Amino acid sequence: MKTTIRALALVLLVCGGGAPTADVRAGPDAGRARARRPARPLGPPHTVAASTIRVHDGDTFYTGVETIRLRGIDTPELGRPGARAAASRLAELLREGPVTIMPRAEDVYGRTVADVYVGGRNVADVLRREGFGKPGGRCARPARCLESVSE
Repeated sequence: MKTTIRALALVLLVCGGGAPTADVRAGPDAGRARARRPARPLGPPHTVAASTIRVHDGDTFYTGVETIRLRGIDTPELGRPGARAAASRLAELLREGPVTIMPRAEDVYGRTVADVYVGGRNVADVLRREGFGKPGGRCARPARCLESVSE
């Protein structure tokens, strides 16, 4: 009998039919299950005026309430060597004209991962060619940059 119950429990666990699990956290949220945010539909490609953009770092910017993460490049994080230069260059590129945003995915932080174009040029490609990406090729962590997002 115990063997049958264990086998059934294993099958349910492997197949995803097991009991829901909770995060192991300390503090006021201890014991609460983390709710997954439902994926929001990606919008169509759109163009925004350069004047509506605020740059966060070398691969992320804001336009209105939307946070855009450039697809295809991972620049140094704020406070790291090269971060300020990458952010300045991104701001310079985005000021060159209307910015076309082609949403491709949503990352784990809720940001829109997008191909971004100014004057027909892919901004991530320009930054990468100019050496603003982290060392390690096209993107040091391809999964993070969503190089191969299936469409």
